[in-house]
Amino acid sequence: MTLSLTVPRSQLAKLEFYLAQAGEREIGGWLVAEQIAPGEFELVGLTVDFEAGTRDRFDSFPETHSEQMDRILLENRGRTGRVDYLGEWHSHPTFPPIPSKTDLASMTDMVEHSGPSFAALVIVRLIGNASIRATITTFQRGQWPEAGHLIFADAVPETAIGDGRTTPEL
Repeated sequence: MTLSLTVPRSQLAKLEFYLAQAGEREIGGWLVAEQIAPGEFELVGLTVDFEAGTRDRFDSFPETHSEQMDRILLENRGRTGRVDYLGEWHSHPTFPPIPSKTDLASMTDMVEHSGPSFAALVIVRLIGNASIRATITTFQRGQWPEAGHLIFADAVPETAIGDGRTTPEL
C-alpha cells in the first residue's frame, strides 16, 4: 500500500514554528490523521516533544504524547472519516531528511512486533526559516518500507509532493 498524506497549510505552519523553536536540536512526535480513502490520509494534528532530542537523535516516549493526542482526537471528533494515530515525525536539522538505519529499524520493529500493522514516518528539515524539506516512508507488517506521497496543501503544485526519495522545498 502506497500511503499518501496531505498536510494542510495550518499544520505546516505549526511544524515550521516548532522547527524554528528547536533550532539545531532534533524534535518530533506523533502524527494524527483522518483517513479520507484507502491509503489516503489528511493530517489533523501532531504532537511535539521539545525535551527528548539532541543535536543528532530523537526518542519518542508515549507518556509525552498521549495527552496531546487525546486533545487532538477530541478536537476532531466531528470529522466524517476515522481519525487516529498514523505514525511519527521528527526533524533532522543538520542531516538530510532521510530515514537513518536507526529510524528504519525502530519503525519496522514497531509495526512487526508491538504496534499498529502499518505506520508512516515523516522526517523534516527546516532550511533557513522559510523552507521545509520532508520525506515520508510507509511501514507495513510483513513488507519492506516504501516511499509514500507527501502533499502540502495550498503549496505551489510542482513543489508540493514529497516521498522517501525526494525532498520538496516550500
